[in-house]
Amino acid sequence: MNRMQLNAVLVLVVAGLAAALYFTQKKEEKGAPLTALAADAVKSIRIEHPGQPTIQLEKQAGRWQLTAPVQAETDPFEVASLVSLATQETKRKLPLAEVKLGELKLDPPQFSVTLNEQKLDFGDMEPLEYRRYVRVGDTVALIDDPSSTAVDADYSDLVAKDLLPASAELQKIEVPGLTVERAADGKTWSANPATAEASSDALARFTEAWRKARAMWNAKMPADGGQGEPVTLTLKDGAAVHLVLVSREPQLILDRPELKLRYSLSKADADTLLKLTEAPPPADAAGAATPAPAPDKP
Repeated sequence: MNRMQLNAVLVLVVAGLAAALYFTQKKEEKGAPLTALAADAVKSIRIEHPGQPTIQLEKQAGRWQLTAPVQAETDPFEVASLVSLATQETKRKLPLAEVKLGELKLDPPQFSVTLNEQKLDFGDMEPLEYRRYVRVGDTVALIDDPSSTAVDADYSDLVAKDLLPASAELQKIEVPGLTVERAADGKTWSANPATAEASSDALARFTEAWRKARAMWNAKMPADGGQGEPVTLTLKDGAAVHLVLVSREPQLILDRPELKLRYSLSKADADTLLKLTEAPPPADAAGAATPAPAPDKP
């Protein structure tokens, strides 16, 4: 290959690389955000479904709280899905003059989400790429469908999966057949009945298990819910969380009637939350539990 041919090949290679870079960049260009709001500027969220109670969330001292229809701590991951709507990528925009809102189920909308004062009306799904029609002011946008658990009419998914706030300090735990209470010194715990299993280590594991108790998922408490054995968690400030033990199998189910909420926990949690347990056996060097030594034969 002579120099002229080599130069021609190099020109073609450079041109090909430039074209590939151009089309790659063009493909990666993102659409405009759904609103002009920055995610950290969102301080209030309102979700409205026809015929259903309005769901209201407020950011208070840097933490999101559910304020209506009940007051509760929130799940940060579910709330993040709502906040991210402010900057959701718009895949396509359609002027109002070019669409029939009724055909897109935007008049009336299927539901609405208001971020601060910016109202977003949600309509039907677009059938080809399964994107959602959203009316924002005088424009209809197409976006990827948001998480249904965050925007549906059931607020239970928005409630924190933790049974107690991280800052809560327990004073007394009452479960069926067992009461564990903090002593006057504020450091030790006592059990009633005071059985042989009520060692200081067992009491510490029990109280720590309740402090960190977390549901696998939440659901709306059914109309016939709230039936079972009472469980009461009294906090150091005198406030109390009232639960109802619905079942131990196949999952541990606890209802919280004041929130109309049902917590579903692991079946294994029944052992740590409803009774005092022995410490697990120490592991050997290979990581396996070391069996207890066999008793001496007479």
